[in-house]
Amino acid sequence: MLVLRRVSFLLSSPSPRAPLAKPLLLLRPPQTLAPTARQLVAMAASVPSAGGAGTMSRDAFRAAVTNTLERRLFFVPSFKIYGGVAGLYDYGPPGCAVKANVLAFWRQHFVLEEGMLEVDCPCVTPEVVLKASGHVDKFTDLMVKDEKTGNCYRADHLLKDFCKDKLEKDHTLSPEMAEEYNRVLAILDDLTAEQLGAKIREYKIVAPDTKNSLSDPYPFNLMFQTSIGPSGLSPGYMRPETAQGIFVNFKDLYYYNGNKLPFAAAQIGQAFRNEA
Repeated sequence: MLVLRRVSFLLSSPSPRAPLAKPLLLLRPPQTLAPTARQLVAMAASVPSAGGAGTMSRDAFRAAVTNTLERRLFFVPSFKIYGGVAGLYDYGPPGCAVKANVLAFWRQHFVLEEGMLEVDCPCVTPEVVLKASGHVDKFTDLMVKDEKTGNCYRADHLLKDFCKDKLEKDHTLSPEMAEEYNRVLAILDDLTAEQLGAKIREYKIVAPDTKNSLSDPYPFNLMFQTSIGPSGLSPGYMRPETAQGIFVNFKDLYYYNGNKLPFAAAQIGQAFRNEA
C-alpha cells in the first residue's frame, strides 16, 4: 500500500500555481546572525561606486567578507588542522542552512512547479560511460610546468593574462601588436597545444611566481580516476558533471513519462574536477 501511494504521488501533476515552500529553519538562532548581516551591509556600503565614492577597494571588500564568513563558520578550509588543501572547503552550521534553503527554493521553483523528473545518480561513473561521452579523451586542460620548481599553470590562462595585461597597461603598444593580441584572445579557446606553446615562446612568457622558463603545453585530464570493485579491473571516474546520469537514464525516464516528449529531468549533486 505504501508503494502504491508513493507511485500515485509521483504520477500526480503539481499545481501550476503551487505556493513556494517556506524557507527551512536556520540551524542557528536568527539573532546570532544579525551582527554578521550588519557587518556585511556596512562593508558593502564602503565599496567604491562608479562615481568613486567609498573607502574600501573591491579586493579589500572581498577579503573582509571572506574573513567574516569564515569567522562566523559559514565555511572553513577543509582539513585545516593538517594544513588544508587549496580549493576544498567545509560548510559550517549557518552555511549548511543557507545551502538547504537555496536547494529547497530551487527544487520548488524548477522541479515541482515545472513538473520535472528528478533523479539522484551515483558519484562514481564507469569508464565506458565517459568514454562514450568523450570525457576520457577530451575533458582536458593544457598545462605548462615551471621547469625548475615543477609548479603547474593553465597555458591558456597565462597567455590570456599576458595579452590582457599588454592591452590594458602598455601605453606604447603599436596598433599592429594590439590587433594581434586581440586576435589571440578571440581564438584562444581554439588553439592547439602546439600553437599555445609557440605563442608562449614568441611572447617570452615565464612562470608568474618565479620568472622561470616554462615547459611545452601538455594535456591534463580533469577527472579523478578510480577503480570499481575489489579486483581493481573495472576503471571508473568521479563524475565531472551531473548530466551523464540523466542522459543514461533517458529511456527509463521516457517510459516513466508515458512514452511522451518533451519532458525535463533534473539532478542536484556533487561533481568532481581536478582543476588547476
